[in-house]
Amino acid sequence: MAVSDMGRQMFADLNSCAYLFLREIGEPRENSLRLISEEGTASPDAISIEVAGTVISDCRKVTSGADTQLFEIAWDFYVAYSVRNESYVVRDDSEQFDLGNLVRIYSKSTFLDYVARATFACDEHPGPLLHVGVLCESHIIDMISTDLPKIKKLRPN
Repeated sequence: MAVSDMGRQMFADLNSCAYLFLREIGEPRENSLRLISEEGTASPDAISIEVAGTVISDCRKVTSGADTQLFEIAWDFYVAYSVRNESYVVRDDSEQFDLGNLVRIYSKSTFLDYVARATFACDEHPGPLLHVGVLCESHIIDMISTDLPKIKKLRPN
């Protein structure tokens, strides 16, 4: 599915971030989902760390705070969602997506395949399914719904 210009604009601020942190996830109403995601920025100061006897140089601490962007990403309805620990996610080169690095709309994905096998949801009912992925530091959120989320920038106003 091609992403409309409106969809691209909705995700532009999120995809302009270098890093995102998931700060809150919840269901404000039954079968709805709300994420609060905060922009992260890398420190200008590089450090070296040692892991299992190997020195990794040019590392930068990623932090967030009152001067970074804060977003609400909300779906009124979902078919399925998943939250994965980013440390254990396996890259799948067969997946196809549009948009940016941090927020993606998938036209082909293993999560879409899973939902097709594990539910009776399909394009006929409840309607054409959309897979939106939100890639945060430490968390990957996959959402299957019939609509794009509503995105609100909470900070800065």
